[in-house]
Amino acid sequence: MPLAPYHMSVKTIGRSAGRCATAACAYRSGARIEDQATGRVFDYSGRGGVTREDCAIYAPPNAPDWVQDRAVLWNAVEAAETRVNSTVAREFEVALPADLDDAGRRALVAQFANALVERHGIVVDASIHEPDAYAGKGQGNRNHHAHVLCSTRRIGEEGFGPKSRELDNQRSGEVMHWRGTFAAMCADALEQAGHPLQAARWRAGYLLKAGQIEAARERGDTAFIAENEHRMPTRHYGPNVIQIERKGRTTDQGDKARVVEGLNAEVIDLAKARERIEAERQVEPERPRSLIEAGREAARNSGVRLPGTPAEPAAPVVRLPELVLREWKTENERQFVSVVAKAEKVDAYARRLLSGHERRQEAHRLQRPEAPTGLLASMKRGAYDVAAKAWEQTRAVIAKRIERLGEQIDRLAGYMRRAFPWEGNQSLGERLAERLAMLAKPELAAEAQAAKEKGMAEGTTDAQRQAETRDIAERDGRLAAQQDRALAEPSQAPLLDGRTISDRMAGKTDADGKPPQTAQEKRQAEALEKIKASREKERQDREQGKERGRGR
Repeated sequence: MPLAPYHMSVKTIGRSAGRCATAACAYRSGARIEDQATGRVFDYSGRGGVTREDCAIYAPPNAPDWVQDRAVLWNAVEAAETRVNSTVAREFEVALPADLDDAGRRALVAQFANALVERHGIVVDASIHEPDAYAGKGQGNRNHHAHVLCSTRRIGEEGFGPKSRELDNQRSGEVMHWRGTFAAMCADALEQAGHPLQAARWRAGYLLKAGQIEAARERGDTAFIAENEHRMPTRHYGPNVIQIERKGRTTDQGDKARVVEGLNAEVIDLAKARERIEAERQVEPERPRSLIEAGREAARNSGVRLPGTPAEPAAPVVRLPELVLREWKTENERQFVSVVAKAEKVDAYARRLLSGHERRQEAHRLQRPEAPTGLLASMKRGAYDVAAKAWEQTRAVIAKRIERLGEQIDRLAGYMRRAFPWEGNQSLGERLAERLAMLAKPELAAEAQAAKEKGMAEGTTDAQRQAETRDIAERDGRLAAQQDRALAEPSQAPLLDGRTISDRMAGKTDADGKPPQTAQEKRQAEALEKIKASREKERQDREQGKERGRGR
């Protein structure tokens, strides 16, 4: 399984962001609430995905009776705040274990809400939501979760009192305390439901990835380590991206998130493949042994080596080449995603610098000194020459910086893309990702190199061999037909790559003295020529722009 699906986020609802507690409560509980201060009505009574029978309000024993009325409660919360930028409510958004039933989820949320009330003396309004409708497409919440809305002020017999400031201070450790407390509550609930393995994973779920891996090592959870040690952190879609993609449009942020999710799926598939291979090895039937082998096995188990019997070295663990190459490809993909992310940050910074230098260049162009005219022109000529020279030097410095930044941006583009089909080598980003993968996992790199060499030594696959055989047969058939025509009509012997049939059979070069090119090589050469021509045109346009700048 992936990392424990533990989730807790603590958010604030404040007027400075244009939000109010009445609207937040109505949306989360699927209710209709009228804001008495503004007269606005927030009606979410028709909203789906909210289990309204599981929405409950929790308060201290000495709280007034009106706190159980949701509309009265949150209007009172709004009335207790007098500042225009007040924080009116605080929310704990928590994920609930999928292995619990409805009663188990209700009991877990009630336990957490009562603990908040007992520790801080506040009012808590908890609502349980079902998984989102688009969860199957990777958008939105994929499991049951709860929105625990809290008042920011303590409540007593006379109403709301002072604020609970301990949750506002990041250094107080209160938020971390509740993260660990809720993880322990989830683990206890799972143990009571008969899921000890999931309980152990949820108990450490509030830790970072390194902490969860270390806890798994301590309890010997090898399956958890294999599936999560090389996983990458996922990217958050966000509500705006989710709304756009629900309309059938794709976004850059969504594409990047899906790339990471695909790599994580590859990691999980590799872990499952390793488990399957190990299971097959364990259940593989043992072949019958001879008397000599049985004697050696008995001597080895007893620790006594028979005379003349060499010591047997430990057998190395050999993995399937396909599995090794697949894992190596996944590691390269992971490193390439990291390289692209870093290159994008540098590219954005370089483009900001370039934009600033271009604005500076335009402002400097408008400050060009004018040549003196009139009766005193000869007297002002010296000062004009000095000013013009200084202006030209500054213009040259700015132009040089712009040119260097342009070259760096062009080079960064090679780190943010893959190699084109007509390019013979890897792109800069792919080469860097491969080097980083070799540094990160040298043992895997050596295994992958050995697997590639073994594959080259053993030959290609059956499909590749059939394709090569078909291509050779077609090529030989064309050559034979052309040779027959050449023999029948010697005066009209066809040319192949600028050579006659006899010259080709003799291994001579073409009419230009160059070796013949295949169709693929010709397409690559044409594509490279197009790239060179476009770059030359861009260079000429830049030079013309510089000349126009000098003319101005």
